[in-house]
Amino acid sequence: MQKITIDGAIRNGGVLTSDISKTQEKINYLEVLNLTSNEAGYTSPSKQWIGEARLSCSDTLSHNSPAIAFSSNGQFLATGRLSIKLWNLSTGELICTFPPVSSILQAIAISPDNKIIASGRVGGTIELWELATGKLIHQFIGDMNGVNSLAFSVDGEILISGDRSKNVQMWDLATRRLVRNSHENFPFMEHGDWVNAVAVSPNGQIIASCSHDKTIKLWSLKSKTEIACLSEHPSIVNDVAISPDGKLLASASADETIKLWNLNTQEVIWTLRGHSDEVYSVAISPDGKTLASGSADKTIKLWNLDTGELINTLTGHFSGVKSLTFSPNGEMLVSAGEDHAVKIWQCE
Repeated sequence: MQKITIDGAIRNGGVLTSDISKTQEKINYLEVLNLTSNEAGYTSPSKQWIGEARLSCSDTLSHNSPAIAFSSNGQFLATGRLSIKLWNLSTGELICTFPPVSSILQAIAISPDNKIIASGRVGGTIELWELATGKLIHQFIGDMNGVNSLAFSVDGEILISGDRSKNVQMWDLATRRLVRNSHENFPFMEHGDWVNAVAVSPNGQIIASCSHDKTIKLWSLKSKTEIACLSEHPSIVNDVAISPDGKLLASASADETIKLWNLNTQEVIWTLRGHSDEVYSVAISPDGKTLASGSADKTIKLWNLDTGELINTLTGHFSGVKSLTFSPNGEMLVSAGEDHAVKIWQCE
């Protein structure tokens, strides 16, 4: 078994352990394991997911899993809780730790040109950071009671946020101001409860948002008006993801299902059942063939988007899987859990 350990220790037959205080984890480590499917502890009836890397960042252990985001060139992974950590995945090195700011992080997004990292916090602020230096560039403070999600527009000129004040808001990165609609009214994009996640279509024309109000809303980025309201889930919708071709939308719900939608007709194509608890997160592979879902049942499931068939179940997290993201080349799936671990699953 090949093992690479950075700034940590491997013991107990490949299980990474360290001396951690009850309130704060001070040891930063990246563990890369070359494992067989048996040792990894998951089944693989179809695709051979053979590797697992465990990345754990510092800061408090008393909150939900860290936010995660890939750079568009696939070179960097950003993770965060109070501060942001930037990792070079090709070398396994921790590049830098950004200074902690105010409250706990809920969301991270990296601009398409890989120059800016945006972070959203429980305290209702959004920060812009220079990726190359870790320097704080700007802080947005508005009518936000906790920022749950962030996404950049395709051209990188607009930052979209979803917050606990029920709003989807747009921030102009050139003027550093909130974008208003034609009637100067805002919030111009609003749900009936917390907005849990936002996503932008590949053509840059549609924003998808989901909420505690059990709905998914589609908005025109240009006109900032509602296109459709999807309400097939009987419970909270936690996350949404749009396929690379812009034709499909996946939604994760507290009703223990994932729904796959046709974005043109707004009709449900598949309702995927297999998790035994609330589904927290979804991600679609860059080739548009695989959907990953993370759940409170501690598992990640992989689904065939053409057939709706369950491909694989990945285990390894000791608590719910809150966040998922694929690397731009599709060779890695990153998961962040309530167990304070970030795992990287590699596809052979």
